[in-house]
Amino acid sequence: MKIVILLDSSGTNSSEKIKNKNIEVLPLHFTFPNGTDMLDTPKEVKEKNIIKLISEGVDIKTSQASPGEVENKYDELLKTYDHIYHIPITGNLSSMLQTAMMVSRDDKYIGKVTVYENLNIAAQAIEQTALYITKLIEEGVIETPEQITEAIKDYEKSMYIAILPGDLKRLTSGGRGKKAVTAVLNLLKTKVLIKWEAEPKKEAMGRTIHSIMERITKVYHDNYTDGYEMVFVRTPLTASKIYEAARTALIEAKVNFSEELIPNIYTAHAGVDTIGFIITKTI
Repeated sequence: MKIVILLDSSGTNSSEKIKNKNIEVLPLHFTFPNGTDMLDTPKEVKEKNIIKLISEGVDIKTSQASPGEVENKYDELLKTYDHIYHIPITGNLSSMLQTAMMVSRDDKYIGKVTVYENLNIAAQAIEQTALYITKLIEEGVIETPEQITEAIKDYEKSMYIAILPGDLKRLTSGGRGKKAVTAVLNLLKTKVLIKWEAEPKKEAMGRTIHSIMERITKVYHDNYTDGYEMVFVRTPLTASKIYEAARTALIEAKVNFSEELIPNIYTAHAGVDTIGFIITKTI
């Protein structure tokens, strides 16, 4: 069975890592205040200068792919593959999961499309998961959609995802992470580290990056050293002071990490000064 892993654009910046792999991407959408809409693709984001507009305070919203777009993507991929394994954006950020599950129940997709009920895996952790699964498939360790589901469930048990939003008010403006940060919204100078899971929760808070990084490095060394790697993510416009302080702390703490840009969807939700830390088993 030839299986393709389908992500949406919340899970990857279409990095070099997924090229030449059986991994495909379904674009989500950005919506401007005047109601115009664009796809979240590298080309469109660059041409419309989306990240700069977000940094200037333009109220850009995000939205899911429509049922028709999902169906078209499924039809396109099934011309090449026997089965689609779809890992959408988390259900606590978007209705994309529910839409994908609804479309996949159409008779023509029964036995040909599996949608993972993603409630925990966010940002580059989705890409890391896809790379992990494709590696297991290539090695012949797993062969069926059912085995993929079990492998993902096992993989996410030891996963750690935390974000430090650049703009708390932006994050809560659409209910995004509201439960995790509402209690500290009045502390305008406080930085809040949010551990992302089915119910996001406050992991740490402080007035400086240094205090937040102490928590991150402690979590890493206490639980995730041997056999794990960290992806340190930021936006293209994250302030150099924030980026350098976090990066220096990781280096000084001897954390094994790589760096990537966070998917644009998260920049729209949490602001350009957002950074994040994703720890997974080494692929």
